[in-house]
Amino acid sequence: RLQDGGEVEAVLIHHSGLAEDPEQRQADRCGQRDTLCISSQVGCRLGCTFCATGTMGLQGNLWAGEIQEQLLHARSIRPVSNIVFMGMGEPLDNFSNVTSAIRGLVDPHRFGMAPSGITVSTVGIVGNMRRLMDDMPKIKLAVSLHAPTQDLREKILPVAKTYRMDELLQVIDEYAQKTTSDGKRKGMVMISYVLLEDVNDSLECAQQLCDLLAGKPVIVNLIPFNSYEGDPHNYRTPSAERVDAFLRVLVEADIRVFERRHHGRDISAACGQLAKLGGKGPVADIENCTCTLAKDRARGLAQARRSQCSDEQVAPVLFSPSLMSVGLVAVACTALALFGWRRWRQ
Repeated sequence: RLQDGGEVEAVLIHHSGLAEDPEQRQADRCGQRDTLCISSQVGCRLGCTFCATGTMGLQGNLWAGEIQEQLLHARSIRPVSNIVFMGMGEPLDNFSNVTSAIRGLVDPHRFGMAPSGITVSTVGIVGNMRRLMDDMPKIKLAVSLHAPTQDLREKILPVAKTYRMDELLQVIDEYAQKTTSDGKRKGMVMISYVLLEDVNDSLECAQQLCDLLAGKPVIVNLIPFNSYEGDPHNYRTPSAERVDAFLRVLVEADIRVFERRHHGRDISAACGQLAKLGGKGPVADIENCTCTLAKDRARGLAQARRSQCSDEQVAPVLFSPSLMSVGLVAVACTALALFGWRRWRQ
């Protein structure tokens, strides 16, 4: 819960290192790690049709500290090795706060996260994608594509009417050129693709996606649709057979691809399900329960100093009447002695 009463969700994903599939598919990708899926906005104004957060509209941007707070909460449960900005909101629609938060997350004197362990996902706000590439070249980039053609993408993502696919692909190429020599990444961009039954999951769509991404340094992340209560479009999740068929087309075209495991679906915390629809669990506010804010510490120190100064000033006042009395008596005695001495001389 935020200071203004708004609420966001973050998801801590534990990867056991074991492949869940009986046939051990994608076992090579099952490294043991803990990933935090972090939110950047309360709601979202972009209205992606498959996303529960989009049904909320935009209620507000998170401050940098509120973004970092999610990691502090998560670390109280498990150590976090990776952060993905794939929670509520469009990160690049809150650019200044997201980048400010990232600077704190990678600061060795604060959170000490590795820049290569942070991924920012976007639907394709191309101007801010370029700014992110220039300002934070070591941060990984993920692009929410979800369709192989401009017309279909506009139906699934309304923002595609503003940020067209050809512009988006151009930025992906620019990113690849900037990071082509960067260790394991080598210019790779993650392409997220939510599979919606009878919408974008056909073999024709798979072939169109191959043609679109041919020769580009990308890794396609297939995400079977995660249903949520109140879905106005009544989307359905494709069968495992349809997902496998789609995946095989990409594999045969030598495009790197994997299917995302649906962590958190049972608690409505999987991809596309994050929204405060009736509440799902305990709500905590770090300002109220786990630490003292810097401004409160400063206020306390100031009050302590004032109290100390006040005590030091009171002490002389308490003793000053006694000192005055002693002085008056001494003066009186001296005067009487002098008066008596003069009378004796006369």
